[in-house]
Amino acid sequence: RTAGPRASGSALIRVCWRQVPTAAGPIGWVGASLRPSGPGPRGSASTASASAVARAAGGMTRLNGYDTAYEVVTKGDGGKKVVQGAKVTVHALGVVQQTGKKFWSTKDPGQQPFTYDAGIGGVITGWDQGCLGMEVGEVRKLVIPAHEGYGKNGFPAWGIPPGGTLEFTLECLKIAPR
Repeated sequence: RTAGPRASGSALIRVCWRQVPTAAGPIGWVGASLRPSGPGPRGSASTASASAVARAAGGMTRLNGYDTAYEVVTKGDGGKKVVQGAKVTVHALGVVQQTGKKFWSTKDPGQQPFTYDAGIGGVITGWDQGCLGMEVGEVRKLVIPAHEGYGKNGFPAWGIPPGGTLEFTLECLKIAPR
């Protein structure tokens, strides 16, 4: 499978590109409990509309109720937007901000675009909330602090250090209705 941030139950985990049995779930899922999801602003879905964001430092827009910030690098087609529950397909490039090291790219050999269900906690919080409102063709850069990414433990298997801030560049390829 294509690798990408995922959640299972109440614990965030990461899907591996190869099948690996784990105690946390079915074959193909690896990781550890990094950040429980649940009710409240960090565990609930919201949209990234202009009325729902506050300007963040450095020209990025911070999501209302979150510390994740984003900027639109390329505007989308003006059509439908990513909403909670939509099945979304993206190209993704993930880099650890502190080291500049790439830990994942769907454009690398053997990889493919990543598909997930938006706004329902199936991926790390910063990604889940930061993609809401995207349009097909849009390229968006997300800066995700550790507590909305892989937390104080990081994800060493992917080169994400403890407390690592993540930078994702995402290109929305397809939005399927919920």
